[in-house]
Amino acid sequence: MKTVYQIIIFSIFFTSCKEEKYKYDISDFRTELRPSLKSLSKEKSLPSQDTIARNFIEKNATKEELIKLMDSKSPLLRVIAYRTIVNRQEPEYFDLLTKHLSDTVKVTWWYYEDAGNNFYVSDLMIRKAHDKNGLSPIQKKYLVEKVLREHPYLETSIWMIQDISPNEKYYNLIKKRAGLKRDRCGEQLSACFALSKFKKKEDVNLLYEVFNQNIKNQYCTTLIFRSIEKYPNEKFFPILEDYFNRKIKGKLSTEENIFDDVLYFSRAIASYKNENALSILKYIEQNNTYINKPYWPPSNKEYVYKALLINYDTIYNDFIKQIAKEFKKEDLSKFRFGQDLLKYNEKPNW
Repeated sequence: MKTVYQIIIFSIFFTSCKEEKYKYDISDFRTELRPSLKSLSKEKSLPSQDTIARNFIEKNATKEELIKLMDSKSPLLRVIAYRTIVNRQEPEYFDLLTKHLSDTVKVTWWYYEDAGNNFYVSDLMIRKAHDKNGLSPIQKKYLVEKVLREHPYLETSIWMIQDISPNEKYYNLIKKRAGLKRDRCGEQLSACFALSKFKKKEDVNLLYEVFNQNIKNQYCTTLIFRSIEKYPNEKFFPILEDYFNRKIKGKLSTEENIFDDVLYFSRAIASYKNENALSILKYIEQNNTYINKPYWPPSNKEYVYKALLINYDTIYNDFIKQIAKEFKKEDLSKFRFGQDLLKYNEKPNW
């Protein structure tokens, strides 16, 4: 009975604290701001474009009023207030962000006119600060630790886990996520990509099972290939061989272009640095695809060449020289100095 009372008391305390945190009504703000605040609070989603009401708030609300608005009862107004603070480059923006990471009410955000989803308020705040490039390396490091240790449920954590270098203090969280099947394969495979960076033998079976279950889903292959490239364990090579036989061998044509999945596949293969890898890479390079004259060389040669440079080994020396003869000098210099080897979306944001 005592335990029941304790639970009830805790629940009342927790609820009252939460209500106290987001306590301000529109009537608690200046008369001049109220019509715009009322208009914004009635919106069903966060607008993808500026509105008259939002522009009025951005222009007329003081910094103190915006900070107060972050404790409004309306989650939409809380997001709008923080976005305005970031847009103005107010120095308090980072401290305010870290204090509101527990704001887990969901709001709808249309990031494009025809694409939207539901997001935690705190996720939207993190995205805004990050997209404005307003986070220093030290702030990013602090925020990553804060999110992964105290708020791992935030969607931003998926992004963070994929980007960060392997760190033992996050290992258990990453491995747990790698083993959780999700509706979207990208969430689980992002964790697998992070887990593969640790290169631990005890993770091989788990990674193999996840890769094998998802390799036939075209939306999952890139992260599988990138994970294998990070940790080219022999157990994973048959997965690549099977993909080669199903999707590449006999499928390359001068009539059709190829896409980045072949680039990442080539890089995964090249990471093994053996004769089998060399044989597969030669097949991809020699079967020209989509020769769009006067542009040369076609993508398959460029993809293989990049894969060989990124995962260099002496076993590839003759092959590299052979392909290099088909490139213009200016293209070769660009590759050799390490530029244009990695895709833009591979550069870590965290």
